[in-house]
Parts: sequence; C-alpha cells; structure tokens
Amino acid sequence: MPYLLIRRRFTGYGRRRAAFDSLAERRAGLGLSTLLVARDADEPDGAVVLLGFDDAERVRAHFPSPQPEEAHRKGGEVPGSTRLLFLDDLDGAPV
Repeated sequence: MPYLLIRRRFTGYGRRRAAFDSLAERRAGLGLSTLLVARDADEPDGAVVLLGFDDAERVRAHFPSPQPEEAHRKGGEVPGSTRLLFLDDLDGAPV
C-alpha cells in the first residue's frame, strides 16, 4: 500500500483539527484511509498525518487542490509549512 505523510504547522490545534475533520468525506471519496493523526512532540504547533491509499494517480491529482487548501487556511495553517511526502511500501509487510 502506498502512503502519504503530510506535515503542517498551525496557529492552534483545535482549529487545525476542525479543518482536518471538515475534509473527511473528501478523503473517503479519494480512497484515503487515515492511519495516524499526531501532534509534533517537539513543536506543539505541528501536526503529522499518515494516510494510506490504493490509487496513487487519483491521490496525486488531489494535491494541491483549492478545497483542502482553503480549509487549512481557515484552520490557521502557517503559510508555507505544508510538506507532502508520498511513500512506497517496499516489502508489503507490516513493521
């Protein structure tokens, strides 16, 4: 399974979480499974999300996209802080 790791910084976790939650249907429609949502232990204004999916082309076409960008802007995203990392599972076995 391929994965997408997203790292963002926000001005407040509550607003950030609301922005993330507002996109749940969109993620589901793209076939994205939320595997992890975590705050950065060293930078409390940072959040990391790990998503799994099956259709890489479909998911890559989604990023960047106006709807999620607007939701995260309203959620207090620090401009320029988003980092997307597409990952390929090398052996298919859980760690």
